[in-house]
Amino acid sequence: MWKLIYSDVYRWEGKISFLSFVNCLIKNKGFRFSFILRLCKGTNSVPLLNVLTLILYKIAKVIYNTDVNFKSNIGEGFRIHHVFGTTWGPKVKLGSNVTIVHNVTIAGKSGEFPTVGNNVYIGSGACILGGIIIGNNVVVGANSVVTKNIPDNAVVAGNPAKILSYNGSSNLIINPKV
Repeated sequence: MWKLIYSDVYRWEGKISFLSFVNCLIKNKGFRFSFILRLCKGTNSVPLLNVLTLILYKIAKVIYNTDVNFKSNIGEGFRIHHVFGTTWGPKVKLGSNVTIVHNVTIAGKSGEFPTVGNNVYIGSGACILGGIIIGNNVVVGANSVVTKNIPDNAVVAGNPAKILSYNGSSNLIINPKV
């Protein structure tokens, strides 16, 4: 759990230290929320502690107006901005160094949920739907609706999302944790 939390700190601060951790908690609502997600999942096997983190999680969901499920699999170096209006279910899988902006929906269809690769940037208002795979180094543009698999290094946008280029996400992923 702490390895994941410190990898998130690195994504925000570009370094890992206790001071950086505290700075992230104070300054970044996205980090605060991801920290709470990590705590809930990490304390799942400790009943009393898990009850406390679940209460904190429920309060955070109301404050940030979000419905992100803490049971989802979130890789190292997660960075979420603004949190508001973002939602995804318990079976969603996010790779390492994923960046998500506000109002993003990652939803299942017929019991199958999306898998998002490493070094992916998902713009505000994007919807990723069904049991699809988003490749590595992908950019999903704002307000895009993705219902089909996206290959590595693609930049997609639109409704339905179409591949615009294969320039990838390298210039959008800040402080990737390797």
